[in-house]
Amino acid sequence: MEHMSNFVENLKDLLFDNHLTVPMLAERLGVSEVAAYSYLRGQLPDIAVLIKMADLFHCSLDFLLGRTPELQQMNFSPIPPFPKQLAFLLEYYHVKKYRLCKEVPITHSVFFNWQKGVYAPSLDSIVKLADYFDCSVDFVLGRER
Repeated sequence: MEHMSNFVENLKDLLFDNHLTVPMLAERLGVSEVAAYSYLRGQLPDIAVLIKMADLFHCSLDFLLGRTPELQQMNFSPIPPFPKQLAFLLEYYHVKKYRLCKEVPITHSVFFNWQKGVYAPSLDSIVKLADYFDCSVDFVLGRER
């Protein structure tokens, strides 16, 4: 994930621009101060916290992750369950399951577990899907239509 190095800088800029301290960020995200400070040292939050962070700053996940340089304040749609969004992506891009698994790559068992809602994809997998489909992370998650 080559773009992730910009995450810390973008987060620092957003905190400064919004006059927020790290303890305030922690409170608004519902995480510990230790966790919030770790984000400023380069540890990426899980997807749920990252989404809360993007919602807090009204920005895209792609901006937060450093995948796009522009900060465009936006409001996003509620996220649908990932199995539903995965089906939408396959239909929207006219991609078959086998092809997606082969080209991303994703094991068939991992894909099956996503499809059945056994577990959600990791942030790394979400970014790989965004790269594969040549779209935003927000689109992959269903925040952007």
